[in-house]
Amino acid sequence: MLKIAFHVLSWVGTWLYFVCLVCFFGALAGVLTHLLYGLFFGQGPDFAYYASFGFLNGLKYGSVWAGGAAIVLCVIRARREYLSRQAPVVTEGAVER
Repeated sequence: MLKIAFHVLSWVGTWLYFVCLVCFFGALAGVLTHLLYGLFFGQGPDFAYYASFGFLNGLKYGSVWAGGAAIVLCVIRARREYLSRQAPVVTEGAVER
């Protein structure tokens, strides 16, 4: 029972890690795109305003995608772990499963 609970908590932690990662990259992309917009199209832009506005927009739109993207990344990771456990083991010229 404890092993199952640990395994479930491990996957919840992994999912949360991927959610935070997607939100972080969304916020980073928002800051960069808004700063570039202000640099190229603004007349004397306030870069602090553009950076904070970009952070909020990027975090908002990144969080929309974060949950689903994290599930997909967890499935990819689970499949990779499953295939590594199922890989054949070669011992002294013989292949064992």
